[in-house]
Amino acid sequence: MEGNKAVTLYETLFVVHPEKGSRMKEFIEKFKKVIEGQAGTVSQVDEWGSRDLAYKIEKQSKGYYTLMRYHASGRAVEELERNLKLTDGILRYLTVRAEEDSPVTNPSATRGHSEEPRHAVEESGAKAEPST
Repeated sequence: MEGNKAVTLYETLFVVHPEKGSRMKEFIEKFKKVIEGQAGTVSQVDEWGSRDLAYKIEKQSKGYYTLMRYHASGRAVEELERNLKLTDGILRYLTVRAEEDSPVTNPSATRGHSEEPRHAVEESGAKAEPST
């Protein structure tokens, strides 16, 4: 029965190999069909474009980012992630459950935080004895 399935807002961010960036429209249509095939609805697709990766993935230092927001059941998310895993050219993906009233975060607005040194947090917990 369709009434039992909980429909929730999800966001999936996926990173495409830079050489496959020209096929972005094809990937987006494919993943939209997967969600809609599971009785979900895609509400927004944001193409962030080519960006530097935090670390190399499959010897690549850049990737083509796309964020999809959609309402779907958990089964639709499982099917989407299965397709992402099997699609050649997808470097990474991440799906999160989003709040209904949360705005899409502008990726350029958060850049200032990512440039802070990461090691500062790690060093604060461990104190080393001075060597003499």
